[in-house]
Amino acid sequence: MENEQRFSQLLHSARQFGFTADVLQPILTQYTSLRSSQPPFSFFSNRPVDDYYLALARRYLLLHTQLRGLIAVNTQRFHAQVQQELQSVRDLSVKDQKAGLPGWTFSSRLSQLQDSLMHAQNFGDYVQVHKGLQQVAYDLHALEATSSRLSALHNLLALAQQAQLNTFSLSLQSAYQNDQQLFQKSSSVASLHLLDGLLHAQSQQATVVLIQAMPTVISIHLQELTQGIQQLPDAHLDPTPYQERLTIYQKQAASPMNVLSFQHFLQRVDHDTFAVKADALREEAHEAVRQFHQDVDSWSFSHLYYDGYDGNSYAVDVSYLNNNFGLDAENLLSQATTLDDLQAALDTARTLLFNHQLMEMDYDDPTPYNQVHNADMQALHHYQLMQGQVIVISLCKQSLRLYQNGQLVRSFLVTTGRPERPSPPGVWTVLNRLSPTIFKSSDPPTSPLWYPNTVIQHAILFHDGGYFIHDSWWRVNYGPDTEFPHHDDSGDEHSSGSGSHGCVNLTPAEATWLYYNTNWNTSIVVY
Repeated sequence: MENEQRFSQLLHSARQFGFTADVLQPILTQYTSLRSSQPPFSFFSNRPVDDYYLALARRYLLLHTQLRGLIAVNTQRFHAQVQQELQSVRDLSVKDQKAGLPGWTFSSRLSQLQDSLMHAQNFGDYVQVHKGLQQVAYDLHALEATSSRLSALHNLLALAQQAQLNTFSLSLQSAYQNDQQLFQKSSSVASLHLLDGLLHAQSQQATVVLIQAMPTVISIHLQELTQGIQQLPDAHLDPTPYQERLTIYQKQAASPMNVLSFQHFLQRVDHDTFAVKADALREEAHEAVRQFHQDVDSWSFSHLYYDGYDGNSYAVDVSYLNNNFGLDAENLLSQATTLDDLQAALDTARTLLFNHQLMEMDYDDPTPYNQVHNADMQALHHYQLMQGQVIVISLCKQSLRLYQNGQLVRSFLVTTGRPERPSPPGVWTVLNRLSPTIFKSSDPPTSPLWYPNTVIQHAILFHDGGYFIHDSWWRVNYGPDTEFPHHDDSGDEHSSGSGSHGCVNLTPAEATWLYYNTNWNTSIVVY
């Protein structure tokens, strides 16, 4: 029996390592014959029975030896097979780590198994490594299974939040966070099994609460979709396709649902709700863009500035043209993937339109630069900036005025961006404050727009891309039309004979005063 057991174990291991029945057939035939044999029976002596079992023991020992010989011939193949198993389990561990699972807890076990494989000399050694790898793989799969249960609980939590089950959501959120911590600390299958039991109980509780809340949640989501559909005609969109789907959803809502079908139902309804809102927002943004371009086209070419210095005519509203900032809204619209993206595109189009209209108003305003301008007040009211500190920059009058709580504090003449690099219209915030700093040209030295490294004493960044309000010690002249080619009293026509590269330039003294009398909370309106 001992010899048979040893042989059976070796045969089982050989089968695990891929020995086919064809390869093992001679040994299996003998094994079958031995198992089917019967001991002789005698009334007079035990010797025949003793001889039978002694022969049987020798036969099993011989079979064991034959099988070991067969295995020894294939030792190299075993090494390659176990090496492949080790790599597969290691890949599984890496995949789990990339997925955020705590697979690193198994690294030491894998390192030990790799060391054992390097020192393996016989079939028994390979069997031990093989068994160890099987256990690690089992543990890693258990890790993935627990992770799936955690994800399922997270989905239930999301449904509870959608259902506005606030008290229960907070309780479930706390339980979920605790489960995550336990999961990250798990280092054995036993700890994972304990967590699985906890997750199962929490999921059952969440399921019961959600089933009770389903009618209310469904009603809320369908009402939201209904409201979105009702707004489509105002956006000149056909609501019929969405109304037809709403009718289907209302019929489905009357049928019993489990949590999974409830989740899928909400996903479909929410997808249509998003699509309805997106359609309306996109159409509204397209209309705002159209109005903006119509306004620019009707004003721009009838208000050209003739530059006697170089004999050319320039658009006063050059910042709003398509080759500058006039396509900002369209670019945002084409890249939009969320409702927030679409809203940003709509807001940008409306801001461009409103600020262009402010510029038109200020263009005809004879008010001196150092007094309150009507366009400034319109901007402060429209953008709700009557409280706090605001810098207002008029591109058409090349002037800057600082307001505090709607009251004019101080005014300056400035020079903004030249036609090739105009300043960006919009409503901005302070992004950085630098004193001192060095400006470095983004153009190559061969470009007429290149400039050497320049020390700037005071600079306020208000837009990505290097748009600053800063001192410009190289200039002498500021104010109307200095954004276009002109003669500057400094005599430096290269640096001073046109506008900036998009920044807002002031004299060094005025830039110093503005820098120290504003702060990070100052708003900036450019029109």
